[in-house]
Amino acid sequence: MPNENCLEGIRCPDCDQEDKFKIVGKAWFDVTDDGTSEFEGAVEWDDDSACRCPECGFTGTLGQFREPEIL
Repeated sequence: MPNENCLEGIRCPDCDQEDKFKIVGKAWFDVTDDGTSEFEGAVEWDDDSACRCPECGFTGTLGQFREPEIL
């Protein structure tokens, strides 16, 4: 079944897996000499974020995982 939420339109271009991905995201943290706090707000990513398929190991940008729109 196609994804309809956070991963809508995302599929591994190598093995067609669409259930789970490793994506590099951005978030704000309070950082002290002792370490970091929990993140604040939402974690953000875009089509330029690094992405890896945990099934086959294909790695690229998230944009490379996005299925082309059918006109």
